[in-house]
Amino acid sequence: MLDLLVLWSWEYDIEFNLLLAQACAGQDVQAAFVGEEAVATVPRQLSDGTLRARCVLDRAWDEDTQDHIAAVQQHVPQVLNDYDLARRAWNKPSTHYLLMQHGLNVPHMLVLPSLRAQPAIAEVDLRPLGGKFSVKGAHSGGSGVLSAKSTWQDVLAARALWPDDETIAQPWVEPVLLGERRAWFRLFYCLGEVMACWADDRTHLQSPVMPDEVAHWELQPLDGMMQHIAQVCGLNLFSTEIAYDRNFGWLVVDYVNDPCDFRPKSMVYNGVPDEVLWRIAQKIARWARENR
Repeated sequence: MLDLLVLWSWEYDIEFNLLLAQACAGQDVQAAFVGEEAVATVPRQLSDGTLRARCVLDRAWDEDTQDHIAAVQQHVPQVLNDYDLARRAWNKPSTHYLLMQHGLNVPHMLVLPSLRAQPAIAEVDLRPLGGKFSVKGAHSGGSGVLSAKSTWQDVLAARALWPDDETIAQPWVEPVLLGERRAWFRLFYCLGEVMACWADDRTHLQSPVMPDEVAHWELQPLDGMMQHIAQVCGLNLFSTEIAYDRNFGWLVVDYVNDPCDFRPKSMVYNGVPDEVLWRIAQKIARWARENR
């Protein structure tokens, strides 16, 4: 019986898998990693008992790869992130309104139907978005490298890039400067713990927020907002982006991302700081050990 089964399919997860394997070994947690094509064999192995596990971290599923989910739900008692809750979080408009209903500050959002559902749409008043705004798909996986838009033609051009998805437009967020840093943060939530990183919205370079910086720049609200988001979305592992906008103050700008991009900074310039990934790996290993 495995303590932890890790399902993965993205080649860039290998480095995080190595960290997680090290954390599991250090805590006497028996773990197995099943990746890429082998994930397709998981339903049969779980059903016939050749594969047994108490806990699963599933980073292999998406809208196209879901055949193993029913077997995991039937045969593995603990799944780190509930599938239905994660699926709900993928829809940014739904998450936007959910967070807003629970008192979290989010930018104004304009939602347009997909090109496939409604090829021709009447021009919409963009004035509530201000002179500059961002445009992305409703199920986009993170903020990515965005450029400011300013016209209806910009909206239509972007809408054509994801014809099967809704389009969302939001006011352009301009973070204040805290010293020489832009007040934009990527935060990771893992099983009750919040790990905050400076995450420059222009370069996307990340570095851990240090305790003295929390006190000096009065960043204490970040932890509370992340704990609140976790209560609302119900997930145990996700990332969020939060900025301090010069006009609107604290804003949750990228909601709930699952799965997280766990490429380490030691491997890619805009990756997650290795020490943050190590803390996440340690938390997951401890969770699996406690669920024996």
